[in-house]
Amino acid sequence: MIAMASQRAPRTRPPRIFASILMLIGLALLGGGAWLAVLGGSVYYALAGLDIVVAAFLLWRGRWAGVLIYWTMLIGTVVWALWEVGLDGWQLLPRLWLFTVLGLWMLTPWVRRGLD
Repeated sequence: MIAMASQRAPRTRPPRIFASILMLIGLALLGGGAWLAVLGGSVYYALAGLDIVVAAFLLWRGRWAGVLIYWTMLIGTVVWALWEVGLDGWQLLPRLWLFTVLGLWMLTPWVRRGLD
């Protein structure tokens, strides 16, 4: 009898549509944040945009590190938002809702399936 090699499920494609959407969001934040920093404002948006661009690139390539980098940015964003406005839910909502929804979407099987 021939020993059967362990069969792994075929790997699906990386989440390229999601990575593309994330890249556009990251580039918009990076550009707008850089402009804001030049005008003397916070550099947070430029840094968050850069982080999202790197995460999108890694997701495009099917790397799990993209999720980890994004979640690092999300945790930093929560800390920044709490420092800036405290526990006021109405002020936290616009700072956190989109990033949180995108971060939770990364944990779904549709995204995770295509990652290493």
